[in-house]
Amino acid sequence: MRRWIGDGVDVVTAFIGAAVAGIALFLPITFSWTAQSTPYRIASLINSAPRGATIGMVVAVTVAVLISTFAKPFTGWVVAFGAAFGLLVNHFAGRNVTSADLLTTQNYIDSVCGGILLGALGIAALRKPAPAIGYVLGTATFFVFGDLADWLDVPAQDPLAVLETPPRWMIGISVVLLFLAVARHRTRIGRQRESTVPIDLPITPILAATVLGLIVLAATEWLAGQYNNVSAPSDNRLEIAIAVAATIIAALIAAMLLPGRDGIGVLLAVSLVATADALGFAPRPWWSVIAVLALTALGLFAGLRAPSPFLALLALMGVTVFAFLDAHGDDAVYYSVATALLALTAGYSCGAARPRYGPSAVLALGALYLPSIVTALPVENETWPPRDNMADAATPGRVALMIVIGCAIALLLVYRLRPRSYRKPAAPASQNKVADI
Repeated sequence: MRRWIGDGVDVVTAFIGAAVAGIALFLPITFSWTAQSTPYRIASLINSAPRGATIGMVVAVTVAVLISTFAKPFTGWVVAFGAAFGLLVNHFAGRNVTSADLLTTQNYIDSVCGGILLGALGIAALRKPAPAIGYVLGTATFFVFGDLADWLDVPAQDPLAVLETPPRWMIGISVVLLFLAVARHRTRIGRQRESTVPIDLPITPILAATVLGLIVLAATEWLAGQYNNVSAPSDNRLEIAIAVAATIIAALIAAMLLPGRDGIGVLLAVSLVATADALGFAPRPWWSVIAVLALTALGLFAGLRAPSPFLALLALMGVTVFAFLDAHGDDAVYYSVATALLALTAGYSCGAARPRYGPSAVLALGALYLPSIVTALPVENETWPPRDNMADAATPGRVALMIVIGCAIALLLVYRLRPRSYRKPAAPASQNKVADI
């Protein structure tokens, strides 16, 4: 009975911790303290969100590689607790600053702490099936849920009134749970193995995260600049094609840098992000997170029972077709159907990826919070303030479909060029392998 309780605590801890880390990467720390700031500095805060997510993902993979190579899994729980505590301190300190101009710096601190939490917790949780499921569900569920405005009781009509994200109560819960996890696992540290054989640092996952993050971020900001720099309506098909090609090439390079076929997770993550951005986000009531969690879990278990990355990409293609065929849908039915489809496909994709190396899994899940070129498209009736050079409402869905098709071609190359057998990077085997969830 005690073991069941302990395993249950680990599952909840992994779920809450991953959710807190994902929200810290995904959303700015707050807009509610910007009343006395300037429009330029508010724009800087908005721009810091995708850059912070990129930094956080690279930090997460770096931390995961370092812990899996040089430390025992218990270290992951300790580092995750320290990162969550750092998030809590940052949010408490933010309430006492005298100037809203520090918000951009605080957002970067949030992203770094969130990245450390995501990477360290991943190495600690992914070694056993139950915590691994909690970790994956926590990351994927809040990626699907996206907009926390209504969940935090924020008026949807005032986008600058967003409260701190993640909220302090949620961070506090994660700190308490991680402290309990540290106390529970401290007796399992074991005896340090003495070895005079030097261990090489597997640098390729870090390089893969850097290449993917920087190229995707650069393509997103460049495409946004192409729309911002043109005042009159214009055809940006060439610019969109260049950005799509850059995204697919970045995903393929990152996938080929990872060991074995672990890069499948990266290709699925890039496709998921583009699909989610094509569907759009709308404020949802707090209770809808339960439905999203249930659908994501259903998709995850389906992916674990019958994993097929190609089937996952085919499902994503169907969702992108739904996105541009019903591009003008803005009612509750459209967003409900879109959320359900995204939750099922996100869960199935997470189950179908099945990476064998811990940092590869952290990279794939962290990539869910990267920006995409779809977000750079100023869409009619959705972009404020309106401008002369706008994209058609169906454009995001078509762009997302192009990205998914490109990732499917890249997946064929991975299967062609990568052997089915798996060769572990140089590190203790017990610290590298991801549990077969």
